[in-house]
Amino acid sequence: MNKRPRSIYHKLLAATLFISGTLPLASPVFAEGTAAGTAISNTANATYENPNAPGTTINTTSNTVNVTVAEVAGITISSSGVTNVSGGSVKVGDQLNYTYTVTNVGNDPTRFRIPNLAAVTGPATVSGSLSISTDGGKTWTPITGTEVITNSVPAGGSILVQVPITVAAGAKANDVISVKLGDTPGDAQNQLRNPNGGDVYTVDNPDGTAGETTGAPVNGVREASVTQQATVASTLANTALTTLLLTRTNYDNAGTPNVITDDKVSYALSLRVENTDPTGNGLTPAPLVGAPITLNGTPNTPRILISDAIPTGTQLATIPTPPPGWRAVYTTDPVSTNANSASWKTFPLQGADTLAGITRVGFVNDPTVITSVAPGTTVTGFSIQLGVKSTATSPLTIANIAQAFGQTSGTTTLVFDESGDQNPNNYNGSNPSVNPIGSGLINNPANPETGVDSGNNNTGTGTEGEANVFTISVAVPSSIQNGPINAPDAIGPTSNNDDFTNASSLIPPNQAPGSTLDPAPVAFTNTVKNNGTSPGSVTLAPTTPPIATDVPDNTTVTITYGSDSVAYSYNKTTGFTITSSTVGSNKPITLPLAANQSVNYGVEVNLPTGTPLSTDVNRGFPVPIVAAIDTNNDSTPDAQNMTIDRVYTGYLKMLKESRVLQGTGSAVQGSDGTFSSTPKFPAPGNIIEYRITYSNISDPQTGTGNIILNANKVVITEDGTLSTTAGDGKNNWALDNDGNGVIDTSNITGSAIDSGASTITFFSGQPASNLGSDQTGTTVNTDVTKYVDTVTGIVAPGSPRTFTFQRKVN
Repeated sequence: MNKRPRSIYHKLLAATLFISGTLPLASPVFAEGTAAGTAISNTANATYENPNAPGTTINTTSNTVNVTVAEVAGITISSSGVTNVSGGSVKVGDQLNYTYTVTNVGNDPTRFRIPNLAAVTGPATVSGSLSISTDGGKTWTPITGTEVITNSVPAGGSILVQVPITVAAGAKANDVISVKLGDTPGDAQNQLRNPNGGDVYTVDNPDGTAGETTGAPVNGVREASVTQQATVASTLANTALTTLLLTRTNYDNAGTPNVITDDKVSYALSLRVENTDPTGNGLTPAPLVGAPITLNGTPNTPRILISDAIPTGTQLATIPTPPPGWRAVYTTDPVSTNANSASWKTFPLQGADTLAGITRVGFVNDPTVITSVAPGTTVTGFSIQLGVKSTATSPLTIANIAQAFGQTSGTTTLVFDESGDQNPNNYNGSNPSVNPIGSGLINNPANPETGVDSGNNNTGTGTEGEANVFTISVAVPSSIQNGPINAPDAIGPTSNNDDFTNASSLIPPNQAPGSTLDPAPVAFTNTVKNNGTSPGSVTLAPTTPPIATDVPDNTTVTITYGSDSVAYSYNKTTGFTITSSTVGSNKPITLPLAANQSVNYGVEVNLPTGTPLSTDVNRGFPVPIVAAIDTNNDSTPDAQNMTIDRVYTGYLKMLKESRVLQGTGSAVQGSDGTFSSTPKFPAPGNIIEYRITYSNISDPQTGTGNIILNANKVVITEDGTLSTTAGDGKNNWALDNDGNGVIDTSNITGSAIDSGASTITFFSGQPASNLGSDQTGTTVNTDVTKYVDTVTGIVAPGSPRTFTFQRKVN
């Protein structure tokens, strides 16, 4: 290796590290840490509201996790940055310094073995000796031989190691230059040494050295490694973030309610290119341009394409009129061919093509007018009208989903989105994706495999797009609809016999997981409609759910209409039995309904003492209510329909877990580094990371018209000062439990994070009532003793979110 002048490198690196706030120090942590065996307890509490019942607070409590402080030892190597001595972007001939921090994460002083070599991958070579700094980068000492055994480094202390490299001739833009210090599989940290050339590892001080504990470390010689990278002339991640919106705008039954084959349904589509990145992936919004399609027989014609597969049971009713700058197109290719691979034609119809033979209809940009759609632009004016086929039968469920295709400007990257939600590029919560590209035809219209945009407003949730669902049917003499308030025609997960209304009982504070309670009664309002052509007498009564044990014995249900009420008691063997009735002994609620008349009625459900929390059993308690109509007065129902009133005993579940991170402490033991609710055993200098996974366990909207439970105004509170007596099991993680004058754990600034939008507020003191900042200290007044996570917006069913924060063991 050739030795190079080093002073200018050292000054630049020190300045860079200082400015970025990453200047490593070799000073130790507190000489005395939290005592081994100290028990630290943590339980989270939260409040929330049902938006359908604003102003009423529901409480939820997490499980409790415990950790016990242990004493262990080890080494870590971390990346401390790459600096370009020449400045600017990385190019051929530049001198780069890769800097690493080697830290003693044990609880005893140790030395380190540093080899005078590092592994380089990419167009670069090591251009001199490695150097070591023990004063935070102020001065550097080159390694003159093949290795160096450093002086003793105290527990929690660290040194810097610097590797100089030169970018080689022939390096191209986006080439990655990787430099690895040490040699462990996957850059594992604090591993039992497996001897290899290039290892960086601990060397125990001789017994008798100041501060040294007699004997060898119980966990042997430890090693670590880490790899840093620099990219030659790196570029930005530009992406056209495209959202396609579809809304049903009109239904025309042509004035003949007893026939559906002349009915028409209209839809409006909009194409939106986002000007901000909602994915959190650091994407730079870019214009949307055309992707190659086959148009009028010419392959590889670049066009922005909006495609709508003709839903089952329908056909294109009229030739669409496109907005200015766009052309209406169609294809007769089978829908098994993806839309961007199909052969498209412009209108008017060509050859022997007919409206009935069209499998997809769509729109493409006219490149003489529109070459791209800029970020922040929404293109409207796309409309499609469908007619019911002559072969269709009643009822017909029409499930429609549209697709958009294009490319990011300046790239060949395909952009793809499906309608039904507000997420661009089929963003599913992790990454935008173009796979899989489906046919766009819903295979199961009554229960779409894509999920449903139940509000007809592009607010569906799912991994890709969501179908717009609409059912057409003809009137019959005897027909009844029974559903949630103002939605008697609601459709549930499989049919109009399992539509539902979800509601929650109130839950008192500190109701621990695994406990039972006597829930307060819950009230529902349902709507029943005679959608037949004949008047009839309608009876209303609860019935045994499909799984009889889903409702606890001794549950009482009361149905009310006008001044009448009938109460029932439930037994899983005998079902519902009338216990009182204002309309006569053992008689249910009965009411007359004229054709097309609808009325509301009330249902009250009172679950018994000993009912478990819904967050423990992950479900609600369903009470099916059946409406039956008799139109010929023979006391026999001619038609009936069921809706479900489902009671939850709380529906925001909080799962508390912890894991141990090495931090400036010792090796993480066994499975302590994995999130779980089991007890952990961190050492002084280790970091305890707490994770609260909170999720809405209630049923999602899987049909149309159902009333679901969103969690609104969610506030999660983590107060570490609740313990009053050692061992009482209450939160004590912000207290000085061992009486050494230092709180047992300290806040890691910047670690309190919610996976979604929220506002996190910090408090200090004991009690934790002083509004403070994201600070760290060693007393209750200088540290964070309470975190309050106020969630923005609603937490919908499914899609769990997390709140995490970290505490260093002192």
